[in-house]
Amino acid sequence: MPKDITPVEKTLLVPLHPDAAFDLFTAGMAAWWPLDSHSMTAQTAGGAAEDVTVEPFEGGRIYETMPNGATSDWATITDWTPGARLAFDWYVGRDPSQATQVSVTFLPEGNGTRVELVHDGFDRLPDGAQMRGNYHMGWDMVLGARYGGAARARAA
Repeated sequence: MPKDITPVEKTLLVPLHPDAAFDLFTAGMAAWWPLDSHSMTAQTAGGAAEDVTVEPFEGGRIYETMPNGATSDWATITDWTPGARLAFDWYVGRDPSQATQVSVTFLPEGNGTRVELVHDGFDRLPDGAQMRGNYHMGWDMVLGARYGGAARARAA
């Protein structure tokens, strides 16, 4: 049976205007990202990262700040279109040459925004099928529960 390395695709409807949904995803990432479990600090030191920063421009970085003040790069932004689209090469814990690609699109829908996330490029990882499976489940929690919950709280 072939190993699944197809893109992970997730869609979520949030009760925010696309500009606000984009802002929460980027400038507000530290408020909803599970830094206590999904960070290099959690993987290497067993604790929570202090912060996560998204530099607001193409070529910018997404990086965590560790309790000792050191930083660890997670990604490089490849598309920065406020209110519409964010894309980045994702390599947290790996060499940037093994980056996968994540794109997040923010589309107006009714009184809210449909957030569409596509995570691709697992074919370039030696453990691509396993990583794809991990991210398939992980994005449900990170995007669906954490980001979705933060968006609902912000709209209330």
